[in-house]
Amino acid sequence: MYPSKVSWLLRQNKALCFPTSLPVLEELCGGIHPGKIIEFCGPSAIGKSQLCFHLMRDCLTAGKKCVIVSSTRLLVSETQKLTPKENLSVFYVHSVFELLATLQAVDALQTSMVVIEGIQPLLQAVLGSANYRGQALLNDVKCCMGAVAVKSVVLCTNGIVSIGDGKHGPALGRAWEIVPSVRIMILSNSVGKRVMWRNRERVAELSIGDDGVRVSWGDTNH
Repeated sequence: MYPSKVSWLLRQNKALCFPTSLPVLEELCGGIHPGKIIEFCGPSAIGKSQLCFHLMRDCLTAGKKCVIVSSTRLLVSETQKLTPKENLSVFYVHSVFELLATLQAVDALQTSMVVIEGIQPLLQAVLGSANYRGQALLNDVKCCMGAVAVKSVVLCTNGIVSIGDGKHGPALGRAWEIVPSVRIMILSNSVGKRVMWRNRERVAELSIGDDGVRVSWGDTNH
C-alpha cells in the first residue's frame, strides 16, 4: 500500500525538525518547524536578523541544512558562526524576479530552514508601480514561499509602518498581511527594552549579546 501524500509530508516534516535554544520564542510562535512562515517585523537594527541567525545556528548544530536568500551582502561576522559550512547555502538576489527563481530552486532542496533577508525593498520596488503587475508578482512570491514552507520553516524579516493611534503594522501593505502564518512584532518600549509580541496578546523581551539572543517572558506594556 502506497503512503498518502499527507502521511508522507508528516514524516518528511518530522525528519527536518530540529530543537532550538529559545523555548520562549517557540511557545510565542506556536512552534518553529517545517510548514510555517514566520515573519519578524520591526524597525531597522531592532534584532530581526540576529534572531534569524541564532535560529540558523540551532538548525545547523542539529545537523540540518539551512538556506539564506538575501538582497544585501551579509557581513563575515554574521556568517562565520554558522557551521558546518557544508550545510549552509547562501543566495544573493537583486530583484523580485531573481527572488522567484531562487525560491523555485530552493523548493527542490532538502532543507530544514530558509531565511529570506531583505524582502521588503525587493517587493516595494514593484508594488510602487501604477499597474497590476506588482500585485501579480507579490502573489507569485506568496505562492513560492508557501511551496517552500511545505518542507521547511521559512523565516523572513520585514519593516513596519505606522497605522495610527501609536500602533504599527507590517510594511508591504494589506496584500502581504496574510502571507506569514506567524507574525512577531518587535519594538523598543519607553525604557529601551526590546519587546516582542504576537497578536498583541503574549509579550516577551528580547536581549542581544555576544553569545546570541535571549527571549524571556515579560509583562512590559507595548
